[in-house]
Amino acid sequence: MVNGHHLVFIEKNGKLSETGIRFQSEAHLLLMIEKIARFVGRQISSRYPMMDARLPDGSRVNAVVPPLALSGTTLTIRRFRKNPFTLDNFVELGILSQGQRQFLQLCVQGRMNMLISGGTGSGKTTLLNALAIDIPDQERIVTIEDAAELHIGKRHVISLESRPASLDGDPPVTIRELVT
Repeated sequence: MVNGHHLVFIEKNGKLSETGIRFQSEAHLLLMIEKIARFVGRQISSRYPMMDARLPDGSRVNAVVPPLALSGTTLTIRRFRKNPFTLDNFVELGILSQGQRQFLQLCVQGRMNMLISGGTGSGKTTLLNALAIDIPDQERIVTIEDAAELHIGKRHVISLESRPASLDGDPPVTIRELVT
C-alpha cells in the first residue's frame, strides 16, 4: 500500500507495517503506475485519475492520482491466498461458531439468497470463496465482478468481469450489461 511516494506499507497476517521502501519522487511513483496501467490495458492520468484492474496472477491493483488523491498518488496491490479459507478455518480462528458454520452451510445447500457486504478488506471475498465450497458440483455458478477476485474451486463456473472503455476506443462493459 503506497500512500504517496514516501510512505509504503505492507499487510501481513492482518497487521499493517510501514516499510523502508520509498519511491524517488511522485513522478517516479506515477511512472510506475502508468507502466502497470499500460500493461493491463488501462490508463491513468489527471483526466482518468482512478484505475482498478486485475493483474495476470489474479492480484488486484488500485491507483488514484491527483487531483483526486489530495495527499499524493496512491497505489494498492492486493494478493490473494493460493489456498482459500474454508468455513472450518473460520471456526478454527474463532470468527464463526460451529452453529453459525452449520447455518451458513445449510443456507448454501438450500439455495438461499444471501447478502454479504462490508468495507474493503473486511473478508467478503474470503467468505464467498469459503461458502462456494458447499455449492453442489452439478450447479452452474455465474460470477459478475468489477475486478475478478473470486476463486471458486468448481468446474462449472462462468466468471464475468466488467471493464472500462479501453485505450483503443472499445466501449465499456458494465456490471448491469453483464447481468442482462
